[in-house]
Amino acid sequence: MSIPIAFIICTEPGRLEAQSLMLAESIRKFCGELKDTPIYSFHPRVGEPISKQTQKAFEALQVNHQQVPINQEFHEYYLANKPLACAYAEQNIDAEILVFLDSDKCFFSEPKEFLLPVNCNARLRPEYGQGIGSTGLRDSQEWYWQKLYEVLGVKREVFVETPIGKKRIRAYWNSGLVVVRRSAGIFTAWKENFEKVMRLDITPPQGIYFVEQSVLSVTLCALEENVEHLPANYSYPLPLHNRLSTELQIKHWNDIISIHYFNLFFYNDWNAQIKKFKKLNMDSEKYLWLCQEVVRLKMPRVSVLHRYMLVIRRMEQKLRNFNLDINLSGWIEKMAKL
Repeated sequence: MSIPIAFIICTEPGRLEAQSLMLAESIRKFCGELKDTPIYSFHPRVGEPISKQTQKAFEALQVNHQQVPINQEFHEYYLANKPLACAYAEQNIDAEILVFLDSDKCFFSEPKEFLLPVNCNARLRPEYGQGIGSTGLRDSQEWYWQKLYEVLGVKREVFVETPIGKKRIRAYWNSGLVVVRRSAGIFTAWKENFEKVMRLDITPPQGIYFVEQSVLSVTLCALEENVEHLPANYSYPLPLHNRLSTELQIKHWNDIISIHYFNLFFYNDWNAQIKKFKKLNMDSEKYLWLCQEVVRLKMPRVSVLHRYMLVIRRMEQKLRNFNLDINLSGWIEKMAKL
């Protein structure tokens, strides 16, 4: 007899260990009637296993962790873990609904919207900003989407509105939280399409990083699935709070179902960064629990300089498109070591 729902995460050695632990703890503590939902953690690449400490913590949280070498062809591209692990789960876990979660998530209330209605096979959030998305035929990134549409057989155009800037773009969903009905075969189709696109070496303008996410979006369009959007308080992009459209900004921590925190807790100044969020009331025991867990799990590892360096490198990359090769980041790194 199949179980109603199961959660899927990927955990590999390093920073993902603490993130996956905090995610699992938040599910067990805050997810109400779904708090005992089975959690399956996959380590999809060959290499050193996760630490014994993390394995014991997973056991205490009843997280089923497996190191299964399913990402071999695309071993160097860690985001390939997602479609490959999801397809493996779809073929091996007997659950009616599967929920894939990036490890940089944390829950604070029961995610009732995960229980899909009969006429819906998929629920996601739109990608937060345009990113590599296309507004349509006049967009400089349109060629990439047209190529994916051609290769993957999209017949019907679908558009979504981004939470940042409220831009109308071709259907582009965030792959960090994906709820599907297992019988629809969406994860297997995602894997097959991802492999096809990777072998054809079709990449977006900014590089390989968003291939898995854009391919998921185009796969859903090709399947002509009735995709429903999860409410704005699901996978709430906390570091982007100040940039969200005003009506989508959450005012109180207790109104959040789950957050997507990206690299926020990777930096030593994470607490100061949170205090910059406008009109977000953090007078909540849930927020205090989060702060305690971030410290307990020793998640902050990097100085603020690292974040600024990433910004500078992105600017340098854009300048190279105009044949301007400026290596400011290299100079800063050299001076920092002196």
